[in-house]
Amino acid sequence: MRSIILTILFFVLTLNVWAQDQKNTFIPQPESVVFQDGGFKLNAKTTVFIPKAYAKALQPILVEKLEQEVGLTLEVKTSRVNVNSNYVAFKKVKDASIDAEGYVLEVTPTNILIKATDYAGLFNGFQTLRQAIPLGASTETAIPSMLVQDNPRFHWRGVLFDVSRHFQTVDFIKKQLDVLSAYKINTFHWHLTDDQGWRIEIKKYPNLTKKGAWRAERDSIHWWSRKPATAEEPKPIGGFYTQEEIKEVIAYAKNRNIDVIPEIDVPGHSKALVASYPELFCYDGETDANFEVAVGGKAPDNAVCAGKETTYAFLEDVIEEVADLFPSKYIHIGGDECNKSNWKKCPHCQSVMEEHQLADEEELQSYFIQRMNKIVTAQKKTMIGWDEILSGKGAKGATIMAWRRGKHTPELQAPREGYPTIMASYLHSYISRVQGPTFMEPEGPNSVLPLSEVYNHEPIPSELTEEEASSVLGNETCLWAEFTPTASHFEYMLYPRTLASAEVSWSQPKVKSWERFQYALQNAHFERLERDNINVAKSMFTVYPAFAIDQLHTEAIVYLETETVGFDIYYTVDGSEPTVNSNKYESHFKTKPKNLLKAGLFNEAGELLGEITEIRLK
Repeated sequence: MRSIILTILFFVLTLNVWAQDQKNTFIPQPESVVFQDGGFKLNAKTTVFIPKAYAKALQPILVEKLEQEVGLTLEVKTSRVNVNSNYVAFKKVKDASIDAEGYVLEVTPTNILIKATDYAGLFNGFQTLRQAIPLGASTETAIPSMLVQDNPRFHWRGVLFDVSRHFQTVDFIKKQLDVLSAYKINTFHWHLTDDQGWRIEIKKYPNLTKKGAWRAERDSIHWWSRKPATAEEPKPIGGFYTQEEIKEVIAYAKNRNIDVIPEIDVPGHSKALVASYPELFCYDGETDANFEVAVGGKAPDNAVCAGKETTYAFLEDVIEEVADLFPSKYIHIGGDECNKSNWKKCPHCQSVMEEHQLADEEELQSYFIQRMNKIVTAQKKTMIGWDEILSGKGAKGATIMAWRRGKHTPELQAPREGYPTIMASYLHSYISRVQGPTFMEPEGPNSVLPLSEVYNHEPIPSELTEEEASSVLGNETCLWAEFTPTASHFEYMLYPRTLASAEVSWSQPKVKSWERFQYALQNAHFERLERDNINVAKSMFTVYPAFAIDQLHTEAIVYLETETVGFDIYYTVDGSEPTVNSNKYESHFKTKPKNLLKAGLFNEAGELLGEITEIRLK
């Protein structure tokens, strides 16, 4: 009897201590979380009830995750709840307080109830329940009692994968969709075409994948220093998705509440397209243009001709196949960074400009985009374009993806002109930039986008009125793949910054906290991601050094900084490894030039959290 009492006491104490931790570890942070006394025991006798209409989609996911994460194979029923306790019930309800994709999660000692108005909400509620289950849980698992009420801030919570620069397999894509959906990302923007590869099978134009999906090998040469390929050399680098494989990804994503948006990038970024079908180029006959798929860097002559009717006929055929393949209401047509130098010399383009009284090549791009908009809308789809499509006369009825900042202000212009707008700021959401000190990170752009900057980004500009802000559909983070040749490197760039973007997109600003978010990563989500074999970056724990050499006094003045809060920096200047017994950084300090500085971030237990920063002060 005494042992039973001790076991119960230990269970209650463990539950209460863990509950105090758990309130800070949900990502994205819900609208409201209220912990209550007691808890639910998830065990082999627990029964799960799912509405019959959703069982086919949800049941396999639920069964798989509980088996993987808790070691339990639970009985799942599609009937009404017919037991009094020890059950998990998913219930579709009519409740004005629950928005589309929102949910209520209630955990009591007798049952767990997830309520929502749609499948997406029930799915999202399950993802929160997964996070409520303690790490390392066994077949007898304590889940603290709680009431979670949650609705999304935005209904566009997107991530872009660029698979043109470096191809990624179907299995890899599905693995990431599993992770993204666990954090309530609901839009997968699939950048399928660019200068370095055409990745989607188009049955009417087989050369797009026969030639356009493959490029010459230049992997040992820096991306921006690669010389163009010749016609004679082998083209072993690349790959593409068959239409059957794309259907497989779409179905997989749908069950995880993710909409798949295809991007066919025109009129620029089209070197792989032009290489496959040179008749789409501006000039006829002899030309010195290189008609090989780009191997990296800038790609000259990468725009299709805006003056030939055959260009539009070709793209109409492509869009028709894409529209048939993707059930999403959207098709993204790119429209960004178009080099118009060939248009200025092209007789076809100049003829169209004269015929339609277009003032310049910017208006010719607008003409091209409007033609594309008609092609897309003819398929009963909505066109999305990067914010360059606002130039000239724009494209009424389209949706704008606003990426530029500074000189251009599409984040203001697009919503003010009434365009549905998706925020994808290159300053805050382009996670192709490295996430720690450039000399410590894998190869990438010489530009840093730390995790805290992604997290603290506010998508809606303060300059917008409430009415203008209502045009903002949501937020998207973009992983351009110039410097991610491997699956492991791709994941490293994705996580945890995608989790930060997920919270930006889902959670109301009033419940966000950088300190809570970093705590949640450290105490739960890094371990969860590693458990699922995700290569997650821990660059948030890196120490950033800055120093100046004072030649007058022969001194080095050193500054150390980290983006995290609540930890201490310890350093050495004699080349030894820093520990908590080394110098504690309190403020900038002076030392001798040419010393070897080493610095690390440590927690209260004296544990090193990230990599040691090492730099010679010279």
